[in-house]
Amino acid sequence: MSPRPLPLLVLATLALGACDPPSLPVERWAHPRAPVSAEFASLWRDGRAEVAAYRGRVERYGAVHDAEAVLVTVTEPFDRRTLVKDDDAPPGERLEVLKLNLALRFQTGIYPYSVLTSVFSPVAAFEGERFSPAKITLGAQEWCGGVFSALWPDRAAFLERTHSYFASEGDREARTPVPADALYEDALYLQLRELDGPFAGGADWQGALVPSLWRARRSHTPLAPEHARIERRHLPDREVFTLRTDGGLERTFEIGHDEGHPILAFRGSDGDDFRLIGRQRLPYWELHDPGEESFRAELGLSSGLEILPASP
Repeated sequence: MSPRPLPLLVLATLALGACDPPSLPVERWAHPRAPVSAEFASLWRDGRAEVAAYRGRVERYGAVHDAEAVLVTVTEPFDRRTLVKDDDAPPGERLEVLKLNLALRFQTGIYPYSVLTSVFSPVAAFEGERFSPAKITLGAQEWCGGVFSALWPDRAAFLERTHSYFASEGDREARTPVPADALYEDALYLQLRELDGPFAGGADWQGALVPSLWRARRSHTPLAPEHARIERRHLPDREVFTLRTDGGLERTFEIGHDEGHPILAFRGSDGDDFRLIGRQRLPYWELHDPGEESFRAELGLSSGLEILPASP
């Protein structure tokens, strides 16, 4: 009698377990050149997270869709050896990071998209631009399937792992050369806020930029650095940063002068267009009981899963 086939879930687990763990660039984060400022510590070590809600639109499949974006920013303890959150990491191996979760939701026809990009940037100053990321991850789910990508920047390359339901993409690992001073588009949502000193010394910037994981994902293109420029304009109530890539992307970030330098708006030539509708500092991980969805209303979000239309 032939043996019974293993369930698909078991086969998937065995396949993932057979992968060797990635060789992480942990030594890059061993010796900071400067600690955080007292001003940064007083705001970002207060035991709360900043939750900023945005209403806007995205373009997908040649149409514009109402969308919701939430940016959650909070400090966390990492284990430098694994680059994973660990409250029990020993002091000598602890790496404090500023985590940004960018949660994006929109609907295309019958089915919804849910996209979460997470950026983990050490709070202390290391080599390169402040808040250069130690790790970036992307999880994207819709009714066709799910995709997970993770990226670990090193000095002269970045390591990327992707697991996809697309046969042409499959499960893969790649190490891509990149200049040591390259920026990562996903980390700009932290870096352009100038939370602990000026971005690019207060001047315009140009150099190599690694596209966001979501941008590469929705265009189904391999992740590779491209030349880009970032120009700034100073206005009385905000700083305006405009990113332009040689590939034709233009993206604008409007950063307020209020405490914490909030992102007031971000939009791009790819169809993204979001504006801030609410911002609070909250211990959001404790607000999970019935009735506490009222905090969503205070942020300008629906109380449930409905996606509200963008303002005209």
